Amino acid sequence: MAYQRDFIGYGRNPPDFTWPGGKRLALSIVVNYEEGGEHSYPIDGIVESIGEFGPVDIKTRDVGMESVYEYAQRVAIWRFLDLFKREGIKVTFFAVAKALESNPAAARAIIDDGHEICDHGYRWTELYRMTYEQEREEIKKSVDLIEKITGKKPVGFYAREPSENTLDILQEFKNFIYDSDAYNDDLPYYYKKTGILIIPYTPDANDFHYLYPMHRFSNSNDFYTYLRDTFDVLYNESIKTPKLMNVGLHLRISGRPGRFVAVERFIRYAKEHDVWIATREEIARFWIKNFKY
Repeated sequence: MAYQRDFIGYGRNPPDFTWPGGKRLALSIVVNYEEGGEHSYPIDGIVESIGEFGPVDIKTRDVGMESVYEYAQRVAIWRFLDLFKREGIKVTFFAVAKALESNPAAARAIIDDGHEICDHGYRWTELYRMTYEQEREEIKKSVDLIEKITGKKPVGFYAREPSENTLDILQEFKNFIYDSDAYNDDLPYYYKKTGILIIPYTPDANDFHYLYPMHRFSNSNDFYTYLRDTFDVLYNESIKTPKLMNVGLHLRISGRPGRFVAVERFIRYAKEHDVWIATREEIARFWIKNFKY
């Protein structure tokens, strides 16, 4: 069968509805919880290449890069959790299983505060490099470890580097109701082959672009402005057609004080508007209840 792509989507006929509470715009804030599961030469033979600075130029431990990542677990996670509690919002953590395992107290705090854990893989492993069977086993490891740590199987999945088999494999696991390995729409939709719900994510409203080698955001004002502009466009469009906005955050990036202010400002800006701030599980369950495959 030929490889299929969908360039049509909803087109000029998107579904007309309101999110819970009569809202027209939904906002999904995602915190990527990855530190402790990143590439490390002694573990997986790869020197992690993305960070505050360039990687070491030989195949060895990059102690400096490791230290940058450790900041996320030691400091930033608590800064974020305190903010979400102050603002009274729930978010989704794209959590690498081995990162969760590295800080049990933080993992428990995320659950106790009512946030969602979405499966972000066992470690940073490119699934497209694997056979079907290897990938299925890799996903099983992440599901099992997340359940062991949190007491609940994850209902969402985000691979970071999926393969053409990922969506098919997810259907073999009865716990998954959505996947987020897509960047192609402003609304959820069903994967035509199996019917799993796709909640698209964002490659642009994402603090990832602070880092080497991208350096597209140079300071908190850059990031805040981009988030605010994205919100304004979608909010205005939602008057006619409901929309979903995604924000991508990382502990080791926006958890730094000089960047954290952008997150604070944006959350307070969004709350000044009539918007539904929800976890991806909440969004998925709403969609599945109201729109059938």
